[in-house]
Amino acid sequence: MTRIDTITYTFPNNTKRSQEFFTYLLLLLKTLPNSDLHEDRVLLHTSRPSDSLPVTVFEQQGDNFPRMHIGSDPKLELVMGNFAINPDIMTQKRSWTEAGGSDLSRLTLKELYEKLNGHLVRIDHTGVNIPTILVTKEKWLSFVKRVAAQSNLYNYFLPEKPWLFLLPATQTEFDSDIGEFPSGRDPKCELVYDEYTKIPVIQVDIETDLTRNEVERLIPDPYGISFPELADYFRTVYVNHPWPGLNIRFDVRFRSDEPGRWETGEWLVKDGKRIR
Repeated sequence: MTRIDTITYTFPNNTKRSQEFFTYLLLLLKTLPNSDLHEDRVLLHTSRPSDSLPVTVFEQQGDNFPRMHIGSDPKLELVMGNFAINPDIMTQKRSWTEAGGSDLSRLTLKELYEKLNGHLVRIDHTGVNIPTILVTKEKWLSFVKRVAAQSNLYNYFLPEKPWLFLLPATQTEFDSDIGEFPSGRDPKCELVYDEYTKIPVIQVDIETDLTRNEVERLIPDPYGISFPELADYFRTVYVNHPWPGLNIRFDVRFRSDEPGRWETGEWLVKDGKRIR
């Protein structure tokens, strides 16, 4: 079976606000050492092993709403209101109007870029949070099974956390499993079956060269929040954007002087469990 080769996030270009959002997304990502920048897209390749897949892509196209595409054969599809994974054959028409970006307490992506410009080190992972109220458990499990058949997909090491991570891997590592853990095996991709959110969430986890105190000063309440069990690792920002029915979140990770078992993927492979 063909492996998943790309994880692609597509953003609309049909309004001035949409174009401005994507302009600052490109500016934020283009300084990464593993980024390959084009006029309307940026590709993030895994540094080590260099022939690992999937590649993560952010691009701009003519859609009316952001999408996520998992490059695979056969096609993978999951539809959640206006948001969809691989929406080529989208048939569902439900509309969800809960605000996706109008809150006054949210930073714009331009403001977030200006705060973090020059401090971005790498992207640990991207991903989506999929509301349980929009996708049945049966449909979710079927989707996970198809993703796992075409990738190195792992359960987070705590069984009560429904967090799945797809790790970039070589063909040999796909056929057997990952056994080496160099720094540079990123971006990962996270898939969350989320009982707490009512609308889909696109998440981007970025590592900076800033300490926790520096990040908290740059992104104070109410623009930044800290999840209690993860407060030692990153601060979360929900950014303002033009698309109702969707949240876009950046997890701003604090400086890490030495790559640990999480950064290299070793934690997921050895403490978690591969889904096959």
